[in-house]
Amino acid sequence: MVLDIKEYEGRPSDKIEGFSDRLVSLIPTLREHECSIGKPGGFIQRLQNGTWAGHIIEHIAIELQCLAGMEVTYGKTLDTSQKGVYIVVCRYLVESAGLKAAREAVSLFEAVVEEKSFDMGQVVSDLKILREDDMLGPTTWSIVKEAKSRGIPFIRLNDNSYIQLGYGAHQKRIQASITSQTSAIAVEAADEKTKVKEHLKKAGIPVPYGQMVSTEEEAIAVFHDIGAAVVVKPDVGNHGKGSTIKITDLDQLKKAFIAAKTYCSDIIVEEYVHGGDFRFLVIDGKFVAAANREPAHIIGNGKSTIKDLIQEINADPRRGFGHEKVLTQIDIDDMTERLLSLRGLSQQYSPKEGEKVYLKTTGNLSQGGTATDVTDEVNPEIRLMAERAARIIGLDCAGVDALATDISLPLDQAGIKVVEINAAPGFRMHLEPTNGRPRNVAKPIVDMLFPEGYAQTPVLAVTGTNGKTTTCKLISHALKYSGKSVGLACTTGILIDGISILTGDYSGPEGAEIVLREPTVDHIVLEVARGGIARRGLGVKEVDVGVLLNIGSDHMGTDWIETREDLSLLKSTVIEVVKKSGASVLNADDSVTMSVLDRARGNIILFSLDPNNQKLKEHVKEGGAVVTVDKRNVIIRTGELDIIVCALEEIPITFGGLVDFNISNALAAIGALHGLNLPLDQIRNGVMTFYPSANQNPGRMNLFDFQKYKVLVDYCHNPEAARALAGLLPRLSQGRKIALCHGTGSRTDEQIIEFGKALAPVYDYIVLADFDPRDRPMGETSELVHKGLIQEGFKEENIEIASDPDKAVDRLFSKAETGDLLVIQPDELEPIMSQIMERYRQMVTNI
Repeated sequence: MVLDIKEYEGRPSDKIEGFSDRLVSLIPTLREHECSIGKPGGFIQRLQNGTWAGHIIEHIAIELQCLAGMEVTYGKTLDTSQKGVYIVVCRYLVESAGLKAAREAVSLFEAVVEEKSFDMGQVVSDLKILREDDMLGPTTWSIVKEAKSRGIPFIRLNDNSYIQLGYGAHQKRIQASITSQTSAIAVEAADEKTKVKEHLKKAGIPVPYGQMVSTEEEAIAVFHDIGAAVVVKPDVGNHGKGSTIKITDLDQLKKAFIAAKTYCSDIIVEEYVHGGDFRFLVIDGKFVAAANREPAHIIGNGKSTIKDLIQEINADPRRGFGHEKVLTQIDIDDMTERLLSLRGLSQQYSPKEGEKVYLKTTGNLSQGGTATDVTDEVNPEIRLMAERAARIIGLDCAGVDALATDISLPLDQAGIKVVEINAAPGFRMHLEPTNGRPRNVAKPIVDMLFPEGYAQTPVLAVTGTNGKTTTCKLISHALKYSGKSVGLACTTGILIDGISILTGDYSGPEGAEIVLREPTVDHIVLEVARGGIARRGLGVKEVDVGVLLNIGSDHMGTDWIETREDLSLLKSTVIEVVKKSGASVLNADDSVTMSVLDRARGNIILFSLDPNNQKLKEHVKEGGAVVTVDKRNVIIRTGELDIIVCALEEIPITFGGLVDFNISNALAAIGALHGLNLPLDQIRNGVMTFYPSANQNPGRMNLFDFQKYKVLVDYCHNPEAARALAGLLPRLSQGRKIALCHGTGSRTDEQIIEFGKALAPVYDYIVLADFDPRDRPMGETSELVHKGLIQEGFKEENIEIASDPDKAVDRLFSKAETGDLLVIQPDELEPIMSQIMERYRQMVTNI
């Protein structure tokens, strides 16, 4: 958060009487914070010596989350150029909870300063609710954690448990323990308990006797037919909702029937099987774990009421809210009230010594039940029975529920009967049993989804001040030309396998996520812009290849990026997230880029236009790889070996070796493809077949020959790009250079004026249009560019401001004479290109 601490800029904590004592009294656990001192009590020492509001609020926001069961530790408070304004950074596990903790931290700080009351209990409770609502459940999180341990990335696809594991064509999806391989037919079949029993019974698997009924009279008839205790439950349902066990009289039966009817019109009445409640977990057809479950209950002491006994149990430090601890607190809900009512009891009843009273119908841990791991006790015959049951229904991950007297005995002696097969079984009872050994049941799920030797989808990310789009499109073209299906997110839109599916600027995390989710691509290329990183991050945790092209002064003064050092640290994010097995590609010709070389991860590849670049020589000497130009050949140099890629003139985007910045872009792309281990012939074919055309690279050095004059379209949007064109344009045409230019309103006044200055020595006549005002008044940006032109000595009579941007192209063409070179710097490419192509068609028709 950006935090203005206002008058507290002059009031550190030691200047606010009693502040430290009041704060620590409210949150005693702040004593454990180490802060910069590196040991518990460090933060308290900082408070007593004097520290500022931003730093204090950072620690409060972290601790509020910890108190709500979300253990986070990282935080940092940064200065800005504005007095009293700080950037406060805090880690979170749940975004909604993190945001609330940050807001409440500000309120709490102010309350402590002003000696007002603050309801800590309510805030922590609210944060716990957000945690339970938005945090991944234990089943989903265990699978995600297991996947992460193997380097498999994940994307959360909704606010619940819908998760994508892996990227592109190699992705799998889960929702809790339902996987993208789970049969929809099997899930539906498992939900119909009567049909499940029929299938199992026919296969020789023991099941309880019972029937499905739809009326109370039918239920009574089945009850009399069984002649013993029964279970009543809805035919379709889960988590024990509407179920009642061990019914022994007609009054209980009628109440149970009404309860079940609430959930389903078809009701099952079946024999009650004596014995323990067991869950057998089967994944990919193999038995992996078993637990003995017991529903939430209390045991009487002859004195305390049921209500008091529940409170005593909930005081167990192992019990918490939701999933925060091994056990969950027991709530008195409708199910509890119904079970007590069936026995003629109330919360005020005091059970006799040793009397057990069940409070839930199922042993779910989320309802306060307990679980004991019994995996090693299961008889081989029962293991086989569980595996067969799961396969008969067709589930890749199944919870086989059974009642039995002794699961260590053979099948015919265990007194076992299967009562249900559950799709999407919960893992918590196996991951964190109340008693016994925890089992990593997520491992077989991930083994099933990603067998040994599975392929991952490589991700390449490119950043820099200039050249990002061209480099990304060249990389994408080379990969597609080599037979890959490529997803590209860049400034001009999103392309899937070379086909544009979305237009607009997708160089931020939104574009990245769209491509990462795309199931048809096997390679992903991301253009990464400064604004996206600063405001919302990369959109990807790790990349296989990170490319840092250059670091100019563009965008300085926005998003709290004040200096070139700030910008270099921001841009270097792309090379910091490279996998250890990946490659970082950096421009050795750019001194600012080289200043962050030590932040690069993976195999480092440098590129330079100069084969004698000292950085290149040192890197080769240390055993590194470089890409450069030597004797007009583009080469990959490793040690003593020079591998010729192709002649410089054979790369179309260099215009026969004339365009230095596109030579640099080509070297970067070759370095990235080499870092990806693409074969040399495929790299060569890729760079030699990529043209600066409106089809392959629209808006980037597109040259049109109108016979009498030429038109160049290039997205030249900052001073560095303008200066780069200065040396090229005379080589393309000896005539006048007439440009349609615009500044970008999101830059500072000084940067827009500097852009105007950079244009002055390049052109003979300039038409200015305000294509991109952003938050500025229309025309203001053009006036600032105009100011820069005049300051640099450009003649007033050679400047025209187009008040109507839609007619700016017409104004430019009206100035054209034989031998001229018209240069158009577009903002939105499509309308500009449409106008140019229409003029081109008219010229061809007239000929």
